[in-house]
Amino acid sequence: MIDKILYNSFLFRLFFWLCNLYQYSLIAAVINAFKRSWNNSVTKGLLWKFFGCSDSSTKNSWWNGFLVRFNSFANRIGRGVWQVVEGSVIVRFWHSAVLRNSLFYKILFARGMNRLIVVLFALYLPIDYALRTYSPVAFIASVWDEAFLIFGFLYVLFRRMFSEKSEASRANPFDLSLILFIGIGFMLLCAVSPYMSIAVAGYRAVVQYMFWFFVLTRVIEDEKDVEAFCGTMVGLATIIALHGIYQFIIDVPIPSTWVAQAEAGVRTRVFSIFGSPNVMGAFTVMFAPLAASYAYRVKPMIAKIFFWGCTGLICLACLFTFSRGAWLGMAVAIMVFAIIKDRRLIAIVALAIGIAVFIPQIANRITFLFTEDFANANLNGGRAGRWREGMKVLEMSVSPLIGYGMGRFGGAVAMQNQINSVLSYFYMDNYYLKTLVEMGYIGLVGYVFTLMMLAVTSLRAIFRLRGNEMSSVATGLFAGMAGVLAHSFTENIFEVPYMNAYFWGMAAVIIFLGFIWDRKERA
Repeated sequence: MIDKILYNSFLFRLFFWLCNLYQYSLIAAVINAFKRSWNNSVTKGLLWKFFGCSDSSTKNSWWNGFLVRFNSFANRIGRGVWQVVEGSVIVRFWHSAVLRNSLFYKILFARGMNRLIVVLFALYLPIDYALRTYSPVAFIASVWDEAFLIFGFLYVLFRRMFSEKSEASRANPFDLSLILFIGIGFMLLCAVSPYMSIAVAGYRAVVQYMFWFFVLTRVIEDEKDVEAFCGTMVGLATIIALHGIYQFIIDVPIPSTWVAQAEAGVRTRVFSIFGSPNVMGAFTVMFAPLAASYAYRVKPMIAKIFFWGCTGLICLACLFTFSRGAWLGMAVAIMVFAIIKDRRLIAIVALAIGIAVFIPQIANRITFLFTEDFANANLNGGRAGRWREGMKVLEMSVSPLIGYGMGRFGGAVAMQNQINSVLSYFYMDNYYLKTLVEMGYIGLVGYVFTLMMLAVTSLRAIFRLRGNEMSSVATGLFAGMAGVLAHSFTENIFEVPYMNAYFWGMAAVIIFLGFIWDRKERA
């Protein structure tokens, strides 16, 4: 099995091809000729005389002498180059008062630029929706998020290189875990890549949005940046919830496939600007606990009522999506928030669930799970049938350890590149199983380990914040992330770019609050 993995890997094929190419190349011929002529050459004799050597027994002494003279020469060259650089126009201009007093410099190093990046990231969803819906140039809609991510990296790098203010380290306990998974993904990309372009696209879809964690942990400066992000997200989630409730009131038309024919009482499912009630449900799950956390954080009663109202609207919109996976995720999110923050919420949630099951539409949606019609639909074209087909595809791979190949089955990249006429392509509706099929058991274990380390590190951050008013915010963020992870058992939530980006952005905020914020204050 190991030899199959090795011989089918991209790196082995590339190395084997380069070796064959080198063997018959002009470079190899020149090197071999040089080796044959070196021992009797005049050049060798002159070098030995220059370094005080007379025969081959003193080979090491002439080599050491050569290294001493070479290092001396390199040091002189290096000092000369540095003097030229220090006296160059570019360096003098950078340190000049002209640039330091310019608008460009003030904007670049103003703290407002950090906040602008944070707020623009929080508005990822409406920006993406507007560009994809109304942009006259389709190319802009397809590359804007990559360009924004690259700008964030360059901004962080530029500030680190040229800012005169000393910066506290932004390293944190979760960095290494995320880098490890990105490395595992690259290893699997090289091992299973029969179609390199598809493998690269699949790898990009998995790891690209994780890089927002590194950017935001380096961009966020203080609690005001955190409040800008969280406040924007709560406001955006409330507006989308209101739009979803409006859709429910007007009975917005939906495709017939969204509701099984045997189900009764479900007249519509809200989806707002997402185009999918399941994705909208995941969005509400992600930010309902955050809205509730502000109700605990603020002091004025009118503000508490406002944020509890926002929380209720978001939860109501989640209810109207009629997404059972979102309901499960919301239950998990509320339970996590209640256990960490206020256990009295458990009784309130239990009462709310008890009331909800007496609403006919909700009751029918839940009881349909226990009918024979649901069992047949689930096995024939439903989630259980898709999961079964996914495991068959995994068995078709070179090895279940490394999977069928990234971007080749179960996700958006595979749906866009249906190259195998034998397979039936579809979304797996289980992000963990999709990861297993494409990345094998090695990839799944690496991904689950990364999520476990994120959970442990986030809980450590919340514990370190105990007694601080930002503890509620970190708890709300963590609860929303836990709910989305639960929902991902029934949907490919992380296949949606803004959901993936928001998840890792929320992780960055938690880690900043728990491990970087206090370090910056001390610095």
